[in-house]
Amino acid sequence: MVWQTFLTRTKELEEMVHQPSSSMTRSQRMERIEDLLEQRQALLSKLPQPSTDEEKAIVQEVKKRDLVINQKMEFLLMDLKNQMRNNKKQKSSKQRYINPYQSVSTYDGMYLDHKK
Repeated sequence: MVWQTFLTRTKELEEMVHQPSSSMTRSQRMERIEDLLEQRQALLSKLPQPSTDEEKAIVQEVKKRDLVINQKMEFLLMDLKNQMRNNKKQKSSKQRYINPYQSVSTYDGMYLDHKK
């Protein structure tokens, strides 16, 4: 049954987005999420119109889970953006700490003698 498989992939995706970051690296987690999304996309094209009450109930459950998944993925995206921004700030702060006079002009305080 295609609808049941689609629901199973949706549940797996929901579990993956709610999994704590410490259990696997961010890249592994994102790869797994992408795989699940691709599997769901492939199943989506094969889904027939829901005809039975059971299929309609599955559709309603998938809709509810999709809302939660989308909210969590938005949160993960914002968290990733914040971490990237912080890493960039830390990198520039570290560079300024290592070489504090990098931005100072080299001609500062230099006396040029103009003899004719």
